[in-house]
Amino acid sequence: MPSHLRRHLGLSSSGGKGGAQVVSDGVQIPTDTFDLQLFAEAIGKRGEPLKRRELLAMIGQLGAQSALAQSEAWEKVAFALSKPSAIDEAVVREMEARVAGFHRLEEMLPAHTIFKGLAAHLNEVGTILNGTATDPKDELRRRLIVVAGESSVLAGWIATALGNISAARNFYDTAEKASTEANDPAIIACAFGYRSYIPSGKGNHRRARALLPTALQHLPRDTSPGTTSWLAARHAEESAALGETEAALHSWDEAREAFNVADPEEDRVWTRFLDQDRFDSFQISTYAQIGRLDEAEAVAHAVIARLPEVERKRAGIILGDIATAHIVHGSVTEAARAAREGLAVIRETESGIWLPRFIVLGEALRRWQTQPQVRAFLEELAVTKRQFSASPR
Repeated sequence: MPSHLRRHLGLSSSGGKGGAQVVSDGVQIPTDTFDLQLFAEAIGKRGEPLKRRELLAMIGQLGAQSALAQSEAWEKVAFALSKPSAIDEAVVREMEARVAGFHRLEEMLPAHTIFKGLAAHLNEVGTILNGTATDPKDELRRRLIVVAGESSVLAGWIATALGNISAARNFYDTAEKASTEANDPAIIACAFGYRSYIPSGKGNHRRARALLPTALQHLPRDTSPGTTSWLAARHAEESAALGETEAALHSWDEAREAFNVADPEEDRVWTRFLDQDRFDSFQISTYAQIGRLDEAEAVAHAVIARLPEVERKRAGIILGDIATAHIVHGSVTEAARAAREGLAVIRETESGIWLPRFIVLGEALRRWQTQPQVRAFLEELAVTKRQFSASPR
């Protein structure tokens, strides 16, 4: 992890020269990516959401556990890297736990912090896979390909958040190839769902919505209710943005029906974000855009009130939706206030994928720029745009 983050979280250095830690047989992993992968594995093995105090406790323990991890599970992974044909159940389970942990970490840490560790993880998975023979009957290899697909969709999502759309598309293409080879069509469905955020962020809601039925078509019926619920909720959200109220409400009913039978924690690694709060945020976005503002605000206040600090990204998304709804209803001061609060969260969490939404808000509010709340928001928006444009890609 970056030194300033290690200090902030109380994480001791893992040692090694030049920022690298020798693991086994000369295989070197930079200390920040090593620790992040180790942390992802620990979270993935835990198998349940973390509260902030639990997150900090795990980080505090990480330094003390690093040596033990290197001599046990990490030696197995390192051996598999040097001799890929030697992969076994333990190695595959480590990789499965790690990708599950990275999907959880995405909700907790800034995008650039996660990306480096995730890229190193993908490189290791690829190295192991490239050293094994293609065999449809090899279940361990198939599971590792699934890990590659699940990791690639997340890498695509994070690359989008960092503003690198070209890299995001490459990762999504890789995920689709893994999906085909592993015969796991749900990965393609997830990739199309994530892809839909790219045109949506540019205001092309019709293109974004067109990707979502395609995603659902790839998903075998009843195989992943959590994925179905998420994709239907996205379809409702994009339909609402297009002003198609009937289509939005129809899709929302489908999303709610699937969510009622879903168990996102036991579904796929990418569905674990879809708890009640996140599902409610889709309702807020949909209802706000079709003019049911009172219902949207009531749900929004309830969600924000119960959001733990570790899930601040969600608050930024919700506040942006509320600001949009206030503009539609002519409440300029309230719109600027909500937009400013949401923008602060976007900066704090480095969630650049949501910045275009606030740029659109800025254009809508510009005619009232003499009002103090609006002027303050526009000034902070300019600062935020410079911050993200200066970020390394």
